[in-house]
Amino acid sequence: MKFTGGTRATVAAAGTILLGGLSLTLYGVIHDDYPRAVGGTCLTITTLTTITLTLIRHWIADTSSERVALAAAERRAQDEYASYIALKAALEVEQGRLRQDINAESAALDERLAVERRKAEEDFEEQRATLISETMEATVRMFHNGKFAPDTVSAGKLIPFPQQEPQRQRAREHGVVGP
Repeated sequence: MKFTGGTRATVAAAGTILLGGLSLTLYGVIHDDYPRAVGGTCLTITTLTTITLTLIRHWIADTSSERVALAAAERRAQDEYASYIALKAALEVEQGRLRQDINAESAALDERLAVERRKAEEDFEEQRATLISETMEATVRMFHNGKFAPDTVSAGKLIPFPQQEPQRQRAREHGVVGP
C-alpha cells in the first residue's frame, strides 16, 4: 500500500499513541491503578479505531489502480485517434488520386470522341460528295439518252362510270315501314 504523506503521519502518530496506551494499561494493571488501566485501554481502543478507519478510508478512496487503467485507456484512445487521422488522410489522398485518374480518363475520352467525330464527319462529307457526283453524272447521262425528253402528247383514256340502276322512291309518310 502506498500511503500519502498525511496518511503516513496519521498512522505514525497513531502507532506512537497506541504504544503509549498499551504501556499505560500495562502500568495500571501492574500497580493496581485501575483508572490508569481503563484510561490506557480507552486510549488503545481509540487509537486502534483511528488506525482501522484510516486503513478503511485508504482502501476505499485509493484510486491508483483506476488511474493506471484510465491512463492506459487514454493512451489506447489517443493511438486509435492517431490511427483514424492517418487512415482518413490516406483515404483523402486516394480519393484525390482517383479523381485525377477519372478526370484524365474523361479528358482522354473527350479527345478521342472529338477525333472520331471529325473522322466520321469527313467520311460523311466524302460519301456525300461521291453520291452527289454520281447522281449528277447519272442525270447527265439520262439527259443524253433522252430519258428526260418531253413525251408526245397522247390523248388521255377516259374511263366511264358504270351505269347505275335507278332506285325506287321511298315513301315519306309517317308510320310507313318499308323500302
